[in-house]
Order: sequence, then structure tokens, then C-alpha cells
Amino acid sequence: MAERPDEINERGGRTGQSDPDDTEELRRRVGSEDEVEAARAEIERTRAEMTETVDALQERLDPQRLKAQAKVQARDTARSTGSDILGTIRQNPVPAAIVGGLLGLLLLRRLRRRGTDTIVIDLRRRR
Repeated sequence: MAERPDEINERGGRTGQSDPDDTEELRRRVGSEDEVEAARAEIERTRAEMTETVDALQERLDPQRLKAQAKVQARDTARSTGSDILGTIRQNPVPAAIVGGLLGLLLLRRLRRRGTDTIVIDLRRRR
């Protein structure tokens, strides 16, 4: 390696003198360093965005939050269904009364059968 400015370097050129190729390479290196820094900045920006996305997903998938959302949705669905049924009954009272009467008769019939079909065995008498 050259120790004095007038000695020849490994490339065959003189040290201490600026070669046009060397200048161009320096410019390319400077440009590439800017590109490297730009790439690093882009990586950091992407990493920050991904961190925000992961945090948002963790918050949305929190079991307590999901449980609360399910409760609210079930309550709203039940209220909506109940309101719809009551609205239908108010609009059509005769069919609703017929359906109610039939259900009542089926219930009575089942209760009567249960009374006669039930066999009680008293184990104390040893029959």
C-alpha cells in the first residue's frame, strides 16, 4: 500500500491524485448511502405501522371485549325479535289467538296424559 502521496496505489494509479473513476465511485457511494438511509427510514416506518396494526388487532380480539360485544348483540337481537313478534301479533290478533289456544290445548293434553301414564312404585311395601 502506498505510504507517500507520490507512490503508486494497488490499482496502478498514483495516490494523492484524484482519478475521475474514483470521483464517480464516491458519488455512487454517497448516493447509495442516501438510498440505504431511505431504506432504513422506510423499514422503520413500516415497522411502526405494523406495530400499530398488531396493537389494534390485539385490542379487537381481547376476550373481554368480544364477550361484551356478544352480550350486546344477543340483547339487541332478542329485543328486535320480541318487538317483531309483538308487532305481528298486534297486526294479526285472530291468528295469534288461535295459535295460543292450540298451544294451550296441547299443553293441557300432555299434562293429563302425564297423570295417567305415571307409575309409582312404592319400594317400602315390597310388592
